[in-house]
Amino acid sequence: MFSIVIPAYNEEKYISSTLDSIKSQDFKDYEIIVVCNGCTDKTFNIAKKYTKNAIELKERNVIKAKNKGASLSRYDKIIFLDADTRFKDDNALSKISKNNNEISTCFFLPDKISLKYLLFGIAKNFFSLFGAANGIIICNKKDFIRVNGFDNNIYPLENRNLIKKIRKISRFRVVPTFVITSMRRHNRWGLYGLFYWSNTILFNRKKEYEAVR
Repeated sequence: MFSIVIPAYNEEKYISSTLDSIKSQDFKDYEIIVVCNGCTDKTFNIAKKYTKNAIELKERNVIKAKNKGASLSRYDKIIFLDADTRFKDDNALSKISKNNNEISTCFFLPDKISLKYLLFGIAKNFFSLFGAANGIIICNKKDFIRVNGFDNNIYPLENRNLIKKIRKISRFRVVPTFVITSMRRHNRWGLYGLFYWSNTILFNRKKEYEAVR
């Protein structure tokens, strides 16, 4: 049984595809929690069509949205899924359900096919083997609570930090299934994206993460 927590800020263009990919799964034992934070578009109205667990936070804050969703979860396993990230195959949740490890992610595919995106995907999947998230994190709720969830002071590396904390008390692996993520930010940023993340990771810089919609 899974609680699928989706933080969403102005995701009206993507949220339906993400939720459709969940609804099409052959594994049906889950709940969906969409936490709309600071939305000014139709994201909340769309989410309400898919789940009774769609809530609104006035503040735009992805970390608070994730922690709020986790606090509302009913099941022992939590899947944190980005609002612009969808499952590639209909048996993804079945594969995840067979994973006995306590903290994990899935492999990544870009939503657009080009050489630069494919190269980016290869690099991203390589780093995921060492604990990087790919728009999805799966963990035990008890472990999430034990490490005090996502840290508000770590943004924008909150996913990496959560995995790092939980890896100290349990195992990590990449589940052999794919999620597809929008390349909108990489299309907008270009090479600047490499500069941004290099500075963020190497020097722990906390520059505001631009919302590309």
